[in-house]
Amino acid sequence: MQGGYAHSTPIQGQVNPQDYGVDGLAKVAAMTKEGALVTADLALQWALQGRTFHAQQGNAATLVDFVETAYDEDQPQFALTVPTGKTVVPLSISLNFQDQAGTDTHVIVSTTTNDIGTGTSTALTISSMRNDAPHASSCGANSLYTGNATAATGLIEIARIIDPFVATAAGRLPGYRWDIKDSSVIPVLVGPATLQVHAVSTTDGPQGFGEYIWAEFDTPRLVTV
Repeated sequence: MQGGYAHSTPIQGQVNPQDYGVDGLAKVAAMTKEGALVTADLALQWALQGRTFHAQQGNAATLVDFVETAYDEDQPQFALTVPTGKTVVPLSISLNFQDQAGTDTHVIVSTTTNDIGTGTSTALTISSMRNDAPHASSCGANSLYTGNATAATGLIEIARIIDPFVATAAGRLPGYRWDIKDSSVIPVLVGPATLQVHAVSTTDGPQGFGEYIWAEFDTPRLVTV
């Protein structure tokens, strides 16, 4: 404070990764007129950059039959395979079950330190969450393995739910939802790696829909290895 006037220094930060601007460039942080620092939601920023992607099982008219009646690590119901040189941060996983048998349904989410490949499975369409798709995904998304994938290495189970209730088309709609904003467990998949989802019911696999959203980057731009 000099002569009754307050002096202030602009807040600056270093740009990193490249999608935010030129690496190493100092930029002034944004503030409101009241002096509050303006920050952007990181997931929103990734979406604006065209770095978020989507895959789904089933559609508006067609249910997917999650046929796994006994846990088989080599045959997940969904797998997102991440190649070398890419890093993935899952943003959300949603399974909605319309029909279930009367036995417990286990939903198990896990990660591996290898690319498990396609085995015998159905390839899913990967779409950019930015409609002009400025970037393409390098990952693979596959559904309903009926033939073994490559055996997983470095397997970590990161989430599990058990749903013991019966679900019918006219009844309750159970399922599983994971969101990065609500979780203290946030996997970072540095390729090669795989995100796996199993949905197991001993009597009969549930039927429903799957929605998967993730952010994807060139590894050197997101993490230090």
